Amino acid sequence: MAGAEARRELTALVTGAGAPPGVSIFKALRQSALRPRVVATDADPISVGLFRADAGYVLPRVTADEPAYLSRLEEVCRRERVDLVCFGSEVEMRRVAPFRAELERRTGARLVVNEAALLERFMDKWGMFEALHDRGLPVPETVLAGDRAAAAALVARRGFPLILKPRHGSGSRDLHLVKSAGELAWLTEHVPEPVLQEHLLPDDEEYTVGVYRSPRSGYLGQITFRRSLAAGLTYKAEVVFDEEIAAACRRVVEAFDLWGPVNLQLRKTREGVRVFEINLRFSSSAVMRAHFGFNEAELCLRDLVLGEPLAMPAVRRGWALRYWDEVYLDEEACAAVRRDGRVEGPAGRKEADF
Repeated sequence: MAGAEARRELTALVTGAGAPPGVSIFKALRQSALRPRVVATDADPISVGLFRADAGYVLPRVTADEPAYLSRLEEVCRRERVDLVCFGSEVEMRRVAPFRAELERRTGARLVVNEAALLERFMDKWGMFEALHDRGLPVPETVLAGDRAAAAALVARRGFPLILKPRHGSGSRDLHLVKSAGELAWLTEHVPEPVLQEHLLPDDEEYTVGVYRSPRSGYLGQITFRRSLAAGLTYKAEVVFDEEIAAACRRVVEAFDLWGPVNLQLRKTREGVRVFEINLRFSSSAVMRAHFGFNEAELCLRDLVLGEPLAMPAVRRGWALRYWDEVYLDEEACAAVRRDGRVEGPAGRKEADF
């Protein structure tokens, strides 16, 4: 392993490097024993990741000019001799997924993105429920809120409160705890394509699980956090070891042949584990996982780039507490990236750590 590390310097690219998942991947790479160069990209020129990476590039917004986005990503990968692309943005993953094989061939980089059909399935909460339910996997009871008969039957079986959220999207954005028939009727009309779901209790048994599964050698292992949320992000997390959770998550990733880092969110109820969200990407908790021994970004480098045999890392117990931090830029640095579309080397200044 040491010999492989000594042969050449690896380069990893992180997209969406100004958003929480991208920043978390970036920090995890900085913790890696492989010490890769880190290239950052973002559509916003004043994005923190661009100024902290070894090189930063502005990419076109996917929704504004999709052909330009793909060609610019390819250009950056070739210029920087990128070995691995880690996506911090689901929008970019969806755009790239159909062209993964072609981009890998043209750039020589490995792209950490599952097949397009799988991405679409798991970004659709109703599609995810149907897929898991059909395979006998543990999911909360879910119906389309616009199906009045199905919604009424769920209310009759479970009673209020229930959870209502948009069919598409991730995280806790636009999630509602519905306490009455009146609220249900109003929200069904005003939330786009809503799904209605049983409310999983108890509230203090929510977990986020990071699983790594190799496309070469199969399931490797996972790390589980019992978590508390603020603004849709994990701000307090405790490492736990739970065989029921581990078994349920392994069943899910193997049932769909998922690979790379997979993030599952679930609760433990009186009826057992219930998985309510699956993201086929790095989590905003990636840096926390890396600290406790489960560095998914490093696993991708060792697995997909170096082709090393993997062993389950030794995960340590402990707590992670998240807080805000700042980077300060002068006007010249901001003007330069707006003009040139790139940043050479780490820039900006951090004050003393908290």
